[in-house]
Amino acid sequence: MPSRNPLSSVVVPTDFSDGALQALTRALRLPLGPKSKVTLLHVVPDDIPGVLRKEALVEAERTLDKALARVHQLALDRGLSPRQFVADVVEGESSAQILKRAHTVEADVICMGRHGRTSLVELRIGSTALKVVRHGDVPVLIVRNPAPRAYQSAIVAVDLTLTSAKVLKAARPFVEETSRLEVLHASSVPFEDYVVVSGDRAEEYREEALKGAIKDLDTLVARSGLKAEGRVLGGDARLLIVEEAKATKAELIVVGTHGRKGVRKLILGSVAEWIMTHTTSDVLVTRS
Repeated sequence: MPSRNPLSSVVVPTDFSDGALQALTRALRLPLGPKSKVTLLHVVPDDIPGVLRKEALVEAERTLDKALARVHQLALDRGLSPRQFVADVVEGESSAQILKRAHTVEADVICMGRHGRTSLVELRIGSTALKVVRHGDVPVLIVRNPAPRAYQSAIVAVDLTLTSAKVLKAARPFVEETSRLEVLHASSVPFEDYVVVSGDRAEEYREEALKGAIKDLDTLVARSGLKAEGRVLGGDARLLIVEEAKATKAELIVVGTHGRKGVRKLILGSVAEWIMTHTTSDVLVTRS
């Protein structure tokens, strides 16, 4: 059945690793229509010496064609035509070139494999992927697992601020084919980290916060139009989301970050980065 919300443009950066090929396969499992465009992009560093640079560009173009050939049958099975694919090699700094191309083609999402060879965070996520998420304003899908089918189970994490509806809207194309969808909120007493409240009074505040969160979440899910189960849990959002995804075997976690200039370019929201770093599920990070 064709998706009700097909993505119009998807960018898939590749370094020709197994993880990148896995991301390309996942991209072809996303909701794509007859007018959707898939851009496969490889970035060659611009500091390679002259003669070697020419060889690197030629080899990259050859390998890029091979990568497309490996998923040719899947593309045909999905009803996609060759004219819907663009394969390109560019020079420059990887994350900057990826974001530049994403803006040029008005990408709905950047689909990236997870890999990395330096710090612990980069090892778990991938240094280029981490930069793209931190510095960009385009949704990024971090692919960790094989993609034999469309996502069947997903969790959308919301904080019940005014931007939560935007997160659900952004998640729709990725979760509409799921057989199990959970919208999860981690409830806490707003001032509990700053004011010491103990005993029965503290418990009353927690119960009041929980009831309010359940009511707000039910309203949010109903207005979204998604067939989803709303669930409110008490505790640290980072741990709860990762643990819930593990317990329910969620294939995808969707999390929003509050896009701000300046500081947000230096650090990603702690909840989103924790989830990206610690979960074994694929993660869609979207600006809210």
